[in-house]
Amino acid sequence: MRLGKEHWLASAAVLLLSGCGGGGGSVQSTPTPVTSTTTTTTGSSGTGSNGSGTTTPATTPNSINYNDAEYQRSNSASYAGAATAWNAGATGAGTTIAILDTGLTDATGTEFAGRIASASTAVSDSAGYADQDGHGTAVAAVAAAAHNGSDIEGIAFGATVLAVRADSTGSCGTTDGCKFNTGTLATAIDYATQHGAKVINMSLGGSSATTQLKAAIGRATAAGIIVVIAAGNDGDTSPDALAQVASDASANGLVIIAGSHDASGVISTFSDKAGSFGQYYLTALGTSVRSFDNKGVDYYYSGTSFSAPAIAAAVAVLEQAFPKLTAAQVVSLLFSTATDAGDTGVDSVYGHGLLNLVKAFQPSGTLSLAGSKQAVSTGVNAVLSTAMGDATATGAGLAKTLILDSYGRAYLMDLSGTVAHVSQQRPLANALSGNLFVRDQSFGAAHVSFTIARDTANAPWVGLAQQGLTPNGQITSRAVSGTVTYAIDAHTSSGFGFAQSGRRIGDLLDAPRAAGSFLVARAPDDGPGFQGLTGMAMAMRHRLGTLSIEGSAERGTLPAMLGKTDRPAAYTMMSLRAKQAFGPLSLTFGGAVLDEAESVLGARFGAALSGRGASTQMADAGATFDFGGGWLAHGQYRHGWTVAAAGGALSNGRLQTAASSFELGRDRGGVRFGLRYAEPTRVTSGGFALSVPDSYDYDTGAVGYALTRLNLAPSGHERDVEANMGFRLGSGWVDGNLFWRNQPGNIAAAHDDTGVALRYQAAF
Repeated sequence: MRLGKEHWLASAAVLLLSGCGGGGGSVQSTPTPVTSTTTTTTGSSGTGSNGSGTTTPATTPNSINYNDAEYQRSNSASYAGAATAWNAGATGAGTTIAILDTGLTDATGTEFAGRIASASTAVSDSAGYADQDGHGTAVAAVAAAAHNGSDIEGIAFGATVLAVRADSTGSCGTTDGCKFNTGTLATAIDYATQHGAKVINMSLGGSSATTQLKAAIGRATAAGIIVVIAAGNDGDTSPDALAQVASDASANGLVIIAGSHDASGVISTFSDKAGSFGQYYLTALGTSVRSFDNKGVDYYYSGTSFSAPAIAAAVAVLEQAFPKLTAAQVVSLLFSTATDAGDTGVDSVYGHGLLNLVKAFQPSGTLSLAGSKQAVSTGVNAVLSTAMGDATATGAGLAKTLILDSYGRAYLMDLSGTVAHVSQQRPLANALSGNLFVRDQSFGAAHVSFTIARDTANAPWVGLAQQGLTPNGQITSRAVSGTVTYAIDAHTSSGFGFAQSGRRIGDLLDAPRAAGSFLVARAPDDGPGFQGLTGMAMAMRHRLGTLSIEGSAERGTLPAMLGKTDRPAAYTMMSLRAKQAFGPLSLTFGGAVLDEAESVLGARFGAALSGRGASTQMADAGATFDFGGGWLAHGQYRHGWTVAAAGGALSNGRLQTAASSFELGRDRGGVRFGLRYAEPTRVTSGGFALSVPDSYDYDTGAVGYALTRLNLAPSGHERDVEANMGFRLGSGWVDGNLFWRNQPGNIAAAHDDTGVALRYQAAF
């Protein structure tokens, strides 16, 4: 085995010197030192975003500003995004990196002070581990040079270096460069295994691993030690023969082949590529890597020798930050979080891609609340409904919620940043569907009414029409809503319908109320109090003199969201009310029960916060006064009490809501007028009491919890005013509407919503 072709680059010249990585000859030369300060450009791995729910590793973070001149000089560290690990408190401290190379010499006495393992040795002779060549020192510096304000810093600058000098005696002074006997390398690997190494770096290459060498690698990997081997520097389509041991059974999946890329993220021209070994292959910066030799002189080095220690150091910082990770998990994490390059996925050039410590320190895979299996999203965990308006997640504990990723790593997450609000309703646009026609027909005691749309743009079967799977290849009309009412006898009537609330069907069975035809301002009992799609509904009314009793029921859905794309959330609502007439005055009292399967007043909460639905009880009161001459006044108030089902972090969820309206109208002689003031459903008080995990013990898995509160009462308060004027024209009505919505959606900062509509609704 020997050090392969390497390039040591000065600011104005390219010189060849004995290096590391693949096999092949090398030219001995004196490198030209770096003579000027160089600022590196941080690669794409240098920064990252965690989505709207910010997360940080649950480690002991540092408050040091690492983005200094030393970091900028350390282009291997800065390109890999090492500051992300350091900011999380992970510097490799407490871990040991074994460098099997030409030894180690700290020329200044400051770059590895106190961090060269006392067990450091030479296994080839008794001359000690002092570096006679400079290669081993340069490799060790990329991995672990100190953060001391001078020169460069290694990715794992807090790690201990076990320097195991393994070059054959006297070989480094030859024109062929330093050589390594396979038996000596096997001894060196065993030595590192026996002296506490967490990761072994081999920036060298040559012929295929012998049985003896494979056995030593097998003993190391069986002990949970990760071995990083340089891919080689011959520009071949496959890694160096030695590196191919990664696919051998002795590797136990813990041997990483280190390829090289340049500062633009492109595979280095000299780097041996992944070939058919892509599943074991990862690249790091290996072109013009700044480091220093055994005399403390800086050079720009190029070769897979210098991408390998970057990967080995990444292992060290991950081992420190997440001590419960197995070696196999560390390897998996480095591979799965690499920046993809070349062809999508694992390919024959870049393997898994480019080393990316920023992503490696972010949560990976499926996230869950610590101590449970409840899934958590870094995007959105709740979508509040209009009843909750601009309510904000104010609970202090939400900002420090502990989550675990699929590797069992603990993170602090700000759940308050994952609470979103439903998009603003546009009631006028929703009400003014184009080309609407009303079909009314009576059949004795039965009356049928359908609203027909000739616009097929939103028809669910348009796709079939476009494919010619419907009669005549096109749809000419569709029913958007409909009702059927039936007078059972002189005192009892019933009705059912689709896309209509149970309350609206009940109104068809009632004596007339205020006559306005409103598009925007809704009555409190017109639906469940949130935006949904009513499916089927029914109502029945029975009169006993001046007293009438009415029951209604409806079932509807809400849009699918929060990953629940397989089905929309369902709700059911049942109501009962009694109406007593006292001459021109009628008083109404009643109640309703609303059951939601996966929502709370129309809001959607992920499994982490609840996600198990709610039950709401409502009390209704209303009054209608008939002034005569077609004039009616009607007022209504609804109060609700909601209990959310416990689940996830939710231990208790109770809300109170209110809604009201008042209207005045007249319908006489083919002319109708209406004026309505409405305050739609709004949470007046209450929220969620949450028990969120705030501490986690890696050793025992014990979880600590903190109580916090999610306030769901908005500061905004929507108020709607709408006027309607209409007259009969032919078989239909011409209506004009003017409306104003203040703080729409119960959002205080929302702009007023105003509008005017003119429409003709025809019957045929």
